[in-house]
Amino acid sequence: MTDETHPSGLSRRSLIAGLAAAPALTMAATPAAAQMKSTEDEEAQARAALKDAKGTKLVILGSGAGPVPGRTRRMTSHVMVSNGAAYVVDCGLGVTNQYARTGIPFGALKSIFITHHHADHNIEYGPLLIVGWIQGMPLSVRAFGPPPLKQMTDDFLRAYKTTVDFWAEDFKMKPLVSLEVKEVSGAGPVMQDENVKVSSIVVQHPPVTPALAYRFDFKDRSIAFSGDTAPLDAVATMAKGADVLVHEAMFVPAVETYIKGQIARGRPVKLEDFMAHMKADHTPVEDVGRIAQKAGVKTLVLSHLTPAIDKLTDDKWRAAAATTFKGDIVVAHDLTVL
Repeated sequence: MTDETHPSGLSRRSLIAGLAAAPALTMAATPAAAQMKSTEDEEAQARAALKDAKGTKLVILGSGAGPVPGRTRRMTSHVMVSNGAAYVVDCGLGVTNQYARTGIPFGALKSIFITHHHADHNIEYGPLLIVGWIQGMPLSVRAFGPPPLKQMTDDFLRAYKTTVDFWAEDFKMKPLVSLEVKEVSGAGPVMQDENVKVSSIVVQHPPVTPALAYRFDFKDRSIAFSGDTAPLDAVATMAKGADVLVHEAMFVPAVETYIKGQIARGRPVKLEDFMAHMKADHTPVEDVGRIAQKAGVKTLVLSHLTPAIDKLTDDKWRAAAATTFKGDIVVAHDLTVL
């Protein structure tokens, strides 16, 4: 068969190959449509759970670990809503869209908390500020997190000054030129307002320092976040008696299988080096259960899941944590409302 050129500019061979692939493309569209439906369902369920909600609610905006785009699970982020005020914890890629999908007004955003400076926790901090401001975020919003959060905030707003000025002129808005930022370097009280008292501890996530865990004591419930950390009894102490502990979780055998596959596809990393890093920086799911049991929390939320792959079922995550924790176990999904 000769490779004649079609008037379209494609070769005969390319056209035949394209026709052969057409059924596969049609079939591939079906999972995409199903995913879209699933995403719409997630949003509808979250909005329904938050509509006329009584008391403090926690929404998992992103439940996946690592700066990996294109997955079902977005990068780490959360929002809590209490008495009409919203408090965001971490700003992984997608936080702005996910926040909007909950239906929570940007005008409700009161404070932002960053646990540590890894991209899957802070990459969309600046964009959240700019887009949030355009959508009605109050200029009184405050940010809390490890140094150099103040410099990062000032640098970002300086970089986007032209953009902010254009919008401010167009819509006769007061420009977002600065933000109240409190840098948090250690354990102790972080802030208190009419809705919540927030405290922090330092966790182990080398070489990142400081990396923080936070506890939020609202009037009706307490919610603790481990941040990214190796197994640490200090997290259990911080979360003692809390209603909810949101803890990062790592399924070690699945991580090993996943990275072996990545190496086979050409990722330039050694298995022993990668696993040494993971074990020094993250918490196996069985240890998560042990920490939650020691803390005596009512509900353990497994999140920042490593690896964030769909074929690792909720039942497997839950069973591993249940070997050491006897309370309620929730495997986080994006837009889960608790």
